[in-house]
Amino acid sequence: MDELLIDAKLENLDAVLDFIAERLDAVQCPVKQQMRIAIVVEEVYVNIARYAYAFGTGPAVVRAAALANDLTIEFEDEGKPYNPLEREDPDITLPAEERKIGGLGIYMVKHMMDTVEYRRERNRNILTIRKKLV
Repeated sequence: MDELLIDAKLENLDAVLDFIAERLDAVQCPVKQQMRIAIVVEEVYVNIARYAYAFGTGPAVVRAAALANDLTIEFEDEGKPYNPLEREDPDITLPAEERKIGGLGIYMVKHMMDTVEYRRERNRNILTIRKKLV
């Protein structure tokens, strides 16, 4: 896997998106699928930048492997333990103004990717997402 080590700051989002786009371009991933993947990457990275570190910022690692038919992206941070997959899915049948705040982003991630896995290892949060490329 290729690796990008970056400070978990919102202003570094473009660098993360460029890092992923380069890997997708290399395997000639269709633009429509690249756009969906970019939405997912943005959602996960922004959550790390905003919430992983209680005070200030810390490191984030983004790893990616794009093969002809498969994409794996791994996000790692040293922030407080948090498994986003334990969060209850929002009730999307309710009008937006009646829903509880939060949870829609990880819901989108779970439904746009083929697999989403979380583990806590060596005091780090590691979220792995996978997608079949068409």
